[in-house]
Amino acid sequence: MKNCPQCGQPRLGEAFKCPSCDVFYSQLDELLYEDQQKQESLTLKGAFKRIRAAENRSQALRDELKTLWRNTPLKTKIVIWTVIAFVFVLVVPIF
Repeated sequence: MKNCPQCGQPRLGEAFKCPSCDVFYSQLDELLYEDQQKQESLTLKGAFKRIRAAENRSQALRDELKTLWRNTPLKTKIVIWTVIAFVFVLVVPIF
């Protein structure tokens, strides 16, 4: 569709929504937009957006870190703690 179904403004590039009236160009565009938003919410960029949009950013950061740690596999957690332990053992005797 080349024009907005509501206001008739020409479509700009590959946009999913009309920039003036915020209406989706088609149902397919609406589904693609929702899928894109869902995928973005699972990325680091999505996490940063949620933190920046929150009223209490420090609490939002803690919540994101808790979620990240909860979703981290056990083997990865073991590797992280092992690396931290080795770094601690190597650094502490120097001081």
